[in-house]
Amino acid sequence: MLPVFGSAQVAFIELESKTVPEPNVKDTAVENWNRAQPGYGRLSKEGREMLYWTNYARRNPVEFWNNAIQPILEAFPTLNRNEAVTLKAALMMVGPLPMFVLNKVLVATAQSHADDIGKKKAPLGHNSTNGANFGSRMTAAGIKYCANENISLCSQSVLLSMVLLYLDIGVADLGHRKTLLNPVLHEMGVGSAQYGKEENQYFIVQDFACKQ
Repeated sequence: MLPVFGSAQVAFIELESKTVPEPNVKDTAVENWNRAQPGYGRLSKEGREMLYWTNYARRNPVEFWNNAIQPILEAFPTLNRNEAVTLKAALMMVGPLPMFVLNKVLVATAQSHADDIGKKKAPLGHNSTNGANFGSRMTAAGIKYCANENISLCSQSVLLSMVLLYLDIGVADLGHRKTLLNPVLHEMGVGSAQYGKEENQYFIVQDFACKQ
């Protein structure tokens, strides 16, 4: 099987700064699953949060809409556009998906790209500062089969960044959303780095792959 690599178009939304509503109760099944993954302890705080919300949404798509997305749409009404309508339909229809397992290679590739872009405050994108594209990075890391990458700039909360990836406002092919809801993708790595010297602003990378 030949490698099939994909990366989603980049889209970033400017929002007013305000408190981001979050569910009051955590899903202990998701937390226990994540903590049991090899390499979980090496993830940053932002990486752990991104892993939690990614797997929470996979396990509880309807609850993710009701408990996380809907309150954010009410707090940020400019996000309540057609993309929100299609996202609600997708989450209500998809049903629970298998939670991602951490892959130490993907953790390394995600963290490496986060460090490369974030610490240098380079232009946001899937290409490394040395010009290597996503497919080249995956091939060099030894990822043999299908893989995808999502990137986000977290400036208010990790959950808000996650919701923006799902909404995919301005991304014609809904590539971030499709990746997050893809049942074929089984393994994941996540990395984060402060974006330049900007306080409380982090560049977050999610790398995904089929079962290797």
